Amino acid sequence: MEDPVRHAVGIMWARYFEPITLEDLASEVYISPFHFLRVFARATGTTPGRYLSALRMFQAKRMLLTTNLTVSAIVCSVGYSSVGTFTTRFTRSVGMTPNRYRDPEIGALLVAAGRGFSVLPGPRAMAAVPAPLPGVGPRGRANVVIRLPQSLGRANVFVGLFEAAIPQAPPVTFSYLRHTASTTFSMMDVPVGKWTAFAVAEPVECGQPGILVGTTRKPVSVSPGQHTPIRLDLHPLRATDAPVAVSLAVPARPALALRPSCPAADRRAGPGLVRRAA
Repeated sequence: MEDPVRHAVGIMWARYFEPITLEDLASEVYISPFHFLRVFARATGTTPGRYLSALRMFQAKRMLLTTNLTVSAIVCSVGYSSVGTFTTRFTRSVGMTPNRYRDPEIGALLVAAGRGFSVLPGPRAMAAVPAPLPGVGPRGRANVVIRLPQSLGRANVFVGLFEAAIPQAPPVTFSYLRHTASTTFSMMDVPVGKWTAFAVAEPVECGQPGILVGTTRKPVSVSPGQHTPIRLDLHPLRATDAPVAVSLAVPARPALALRPSCPAADRRAGPGLVRRAA
């Protein structure tokens, strides 16, 4: 039998716009819901519900940036029940409204890694991104080790520290390395707190695999005046990697008015896994 987690992830990618219950997924892979939760979290670093929510948000971002569909059409296409609910969740997790996300600057500075939609800004685009401001409050330092596959050669690498385990909003700080191999470097002036480190790399030589990713999965703690070690082993994008799309740009134009919610006939699914009624 196919690996149960890969099979379940395939179902979510194929049917993310439909209602999907935990019991449905467990039944598809012939294991109990409780056991399925454990094996899924062990393989992906997150729960099935959070993976599905991230997938729906990823597809919404992709459609906002690459299609002319209205926000209401996109909302219905990714399984949300209303524009209002989607907009609230999107704004809370991303830091701007869906309409503001359509600003061309967002797409120009997008870091994305997911099935069928993976991009990393090149050195010229990244050169125009202002360095993170020092800010206020206590700071620490992160000593980062980047490990790329030995056969890869050199790559452009983005490394960011994020509040969420599956990043949605811009990082609290980031670094961009040009034409580098496995390396060690320091991220200075890092805000104190618990952050998830996430990296995306794109090979610079022809004939190499596409986007590579790496994450710490569990948060790393940055303490005042301390040096926090972070190790990121990057690998080609796997089917079980949660999709990520974040932009380093914040557009200046105001938000536009949103359309009404989806028609009643299209109100099918919520943001994550729905539980079957007893």
